[in-house]
Amino acid sequence: MSDTIHGQCLCGRVSFEIAAHIDHVDACHCSMCQHWSGSAFIGASVSETQISFDSETTLSWYDSSPWAKRGFCSNCGSSLFYKLTEQSDFWAVAAGALNLTGTEVMKQEIFIDEKPGYYELAGDHPRLTGEEAMAAFKASMEGQS
Repeated sequence: MSDTIHGQCLCGRVSFEIAAHIDHVDACHCSMCQHWSGSAFIGASVSETQISFDSETTLSWYDSSPWAKRGFCSNCGSSLFYKLTEQSDFWAVAAGALNLTGTEVMKQEIFIDEKPGYYELAGDHPRLTGEEAMAAFKASMEGQS
């Protein structure tokens, strides 16, 4: 099932469509995501081929680590995208930037060992430490080779 989901930054200068069905989101509590988004980064994973942008955009990228970039609006500062530099097929899109249905569920939380104690996300889903998340990610990457 494929849907078209509209997304945009706060000011609307980064406007995009995602041709995909999104039924879940994930949360990352790592310290980089906390600094970048102000809290946990909650996002939906999509393929780069599923995203199309309007012709005029203020999308800018910051190389946050040797393996990833973070996309934001250079006008309003909205945090929008996380993508891997070596694997263009994986993008995490900020859930708050998307016009979702409200029926999506939290699939998992990662880097739970870096989560501050002042909030908890509800629901029964996997909660992985940073070490567990990196091991799972490495295993999935090896499975795609």
